[in-house]
Amino acid sequence: MRRKGNRKALSSLQLGIIIAVVVIIVVAAVAAVLLIPHKPSVPVTSTTVPSSSVTFYTWWATEGKIALQHEIPAIQKSTGITLTPEIVPGAGGTNAKYAILSLIEAGKPPAAFQVHYGPEMASYVEAAPNGINSFVNLTSVAIKEGLTTNAVPAVLQAGAFNGTILSLPVDVHRGSLIWVNMNVLREYNLPFPYNLSTLQYDTMQLVEHGFTHPWMIPGADGGWDQLNVWEDIFLSLAGPQLYNEMIYGTINFNNATVQSLINETTNIFLNFTAYDYPGWQSLTWTQGLSYLVNGQVAFQVNGNWLTNYLYDFLNTTAYPPLPQYINNSSVKIIESPFPGTQHYYALVIDSVGIPVGPQESQALKVAEFWSSYQGQEVWTKWKAVTFWKNGTDWYNTPAQWYDYQALLHTPEKDFVYQLSDGGLFDSTFGQIIGDILTLQEVGKPDFSVWYGQLQSVMHNEQQEWLAAAKLGLGYLGFKEQPFAGYYPPWVTDPSAYGLDPANMHSTVQTQGYSVLLLFPTILVPVAFVSKLYL
Repeated sequence: MRRKGNRKALSSLQLGIIIAVVVIIVVAAVAAVLLIPHKPSVPVTSTTVPSSSVTFYTWWATEGKIALQHEIPAIQKSTGITLTPEIVPGAGGTNAKYAILSLIEAGKPPAAFQVHYGPEMASYVEAAPNGINSFVNLTSVAIKEGLTTNAVPAVLQAGAFNGTILSLPVDVHRGSLIWVNMNVLREYNLPFPYNLSTLQYDTMQLVEHGFTHPWMIPGADGGWDQLNVWEDIFLSLAGPQLYNEMIYGTINFNNATVQSLINETTNIFLNFTAYDYPGWQSLTWTQGLSYLVNGQVAFQVNGNWLTNYLYDFLNTTAYPPLPQYINNSSVKIIESPFPGTQHYYALVIDSVGIPVGPQESQALKVAEFWSSYQGQEVWTKWKAVTFWKNGTDWYNTPAQWYDYQALLHTPEKDFVYQLSDGGLFDSTFGQIIGDILTLQEVGKPDFSVWYGQLQSVMHNEQQEWLAAAKLGLGYLGFKEQPFAGYYPPWVTDPSAYGLDPANMHSTVQTQGYSVLLLFPTILVPVAFVSKLYL
């Protein structure tokens, strides 16, 4: 149609330029509102919020118990909602996760539940009657809270499945740690074990000097403690790349180097377990920790929940492995990265999962506050560390601050997700802890059996991931930003695994926007599309 007057019709090029400028302005405006880093404002409790109760399934019967006693009142004050813990004891969720699985499979999930952020969450998706649709998609919540810009990127990547976030992180633990009773080392004039060879040397020197059981590796946690020791030795010897291949079950057992590393790991494991404290079979990690504090053993391996337990229940402060503490005769317990893993960070991330149901809105309010900056100030003072990049030293112990600084400064390629605490699907986790407990009980005669069992576990782990990939949850991380920089092979070559390439990378639909999650986040407006929470 020809226009009247002296104005000329816009060419298609001019019109395209104008539209592009408008889109850029809208994108910038939305980004400015949602993504500018800031410390969230302090929530104001409204008297109009109805008081209600949300049942929360958890295994925080010991470590985490004191933190809950502080967090629950803070949640109540902020949201008007009472969080009611349903506690199923067991180290690392060895019992609770199967109780939760049973409820989900039966179509009667709790209103909210504790879950390790990461591969473990996919176990619940596969078990749920309606799969991914059985859970609240929390991707948009993470965006709204500023996690995509203000949280440590590797933390968020570790529990995002192909860009989809199905549980909201509430803390970051550090795994692959060792606790050392310095009084024992000082008594025998032994060096601090910064590397694996020194740890082996210290072990044998103590034994030769009559301190015949320097290790505490409890057995009453079902094999969980044994897996902690084995995986830490493997990380020290093999590094993060091969470790993360175990998360996906893609490690190549036909490779001679891999075979050698696994065998060396098992040999060292059997050497340490040979000097385990008598009666280890009936001890849990909390009971064993008392032996360490009392100087009856020199070493115990686990994650930094031990530091919280020491402070809460044993009146003991753990210190980081710095000269001013190691050389201070008044310092008894040192928390240190497992020898040889100083440059790596083994993530263990607690999170809250929310099934779709009548209480999802209340559970969501609880999770939002818990993961907020204000919620973190209360919670992580007593437990683990925060994932917010602008946190301050509100922690009870210097070891927590040390771990937080390491979290901020570890390169993304040097992160791993700890196998024993969320890095495996629940089915393979149950299999491997039973197998490795038997390895310690039987010893050398079980060596070749264990190798075959490990192969079986890794095969099953890969099958679990392939099932998840068919649901569009085929890897940890976001498009172009996989966790630790590693894509499993079914992402790079999906057709070889019978998978649809369209499921390997996706954008996430949220209210009013199609979001391609990157750091920094990019937003492209599209039509109003779905009912997710903002």
